[in-house]
Amino acid sequence: MTTVSELGERALLEALLDLWRPDLDEEVVLGPGDDAAVVDLPGRAVMTVDSIVAGQDWLVDQTPPQAIGHRAAAVNLSDLAAMGASPRHLLVALDLNSNDDADDLLEAALGLAQTCRQFGARVIGGDIGIGSGPQRWTVTAVGVQTDELLTRSAAQPGHRIWLVGEVGQAALGLHALLHGREDPLLQPCIKAHLWPTPQVAAGQLLAQLSGPIAAMDVSDGLWLDAARMAEASGCALRIQLPRPNWMSPDREALCTELGWNWRDGCAAGGDDYALLITAPWDVDVTATLGGIAPATPIGIVEVGQGVQMDVDSHRLAGQPQGYLHGN
Repeated sequence: MTTVSELGERALLEALLDLWRPDLDEEVVLGPGDDAAVVDLPGRAVMTVDSIVAGQDWLVDQTPPQAIGHRAAAVNLSDLAAMGASPRHLLVALDLNSNDDADDLLEAALGLAQTCRQFGARVIGGDIGIGSGPQRWTVTAVGVQTDELLTRSAAQPGHRIWLVGEVGQAALGLHALLHGREDPLLQPCIKAHLWPTPQVAAGQLLAQLSGPIAAMDVSDGLWLDAARMAEASGCALRIQLPRPNWMSPDREALCTELGWNWRDGCAAGGDDYALLITAPWDVDVTATLGGIAPATPIGIVEVGQGVQMDVDSHRLAGQPQGYLHGN
C-alpha cells in the first residue's frame, strides 16, 4: 500500500487531474491549475456545499472506495435536484489522513467522476490537505436554473404532498451492514445505502411546471425534513405514508429478526436522496415524471404548523425524528 503522504501532494494532484480534466468542456473558461476556475454559465447559478466524513457518513471498512466518491457528488446533486437545477460544476476539497491508501483515494475520485458524468457535471477545481484527522470530502456544486426555481417555502394549504423516490431502504441497508448481515434480500437495501440516486431528472421536470411547487431533498429523514418544509412554508403537513413497495413480507421478517422498526426507519432513517414535493391538487406528479422515478401521493398541506406522520396506518408520536449533526 502507498499512502497519500508517501505519494506526495504534487503526484496525488496530478493523478486526480488526470481523472477529472477530460470532462472539461467549452463552458469552462479556465479549469484546474490556476488560483481559481472560471466558467461561463448559460443561466442563473444555483450553488450548494456539503461534506462527508469517514466514520460518520460512510463505514470505513465496508464502503467500496468508488461509493465514497459517488456519495460526495450525489449528496450535493440531490440538493440541486430539489431546486430544479441542472448540475454543471463541482469544486472538491479533500482533507486526507497521511496514512490513507492512495489507490483507494484515486478509486474514490473515479467514482466521483463517473457520477458527475452521469448527471452532466464536471470537476473544475478544489484543494488538498494532508494531516492527521479523518478523511473528509467537501464538495461545492454549481447548477443552472433555466425554469422555475423550486424551494421548500412554497407549500400552500390544500396542496397535495408527494414523495419522489423511496424512503427507509437505505437505512435498512446501513443497519444490515452494521450488523454484518448481507442476506440476498438485503442486497437492494445495501445498494441503496452505498449508491444513493439523486433525483436530478425529476427535479428538472418539476421545475418546468407552472404554479407553486415546493420541493426539498429528503436526506435527514422524511419526518424531520417535512417539519423543515412546514416551518419554511408556515403551514402544516399531514403525511400518510403507505407501506413501501420494497417492504415485502420476507423483508419485514428480516427486520423483526434484526430488531429494526421499519416504520420508524421509513419516517426517520435518512440517507434517502428522495424529494418531498407539494403541488396543487390538479398536478399529477406521476404523469409529469413519466416513470423516471417512483412518485407517491402521501398527504395534504393544511393550515397550521408542524407535521402529523402516519406510516402504514400507524401514527408516530412525539417530535419529528431524523438525523441531526451532533446528536
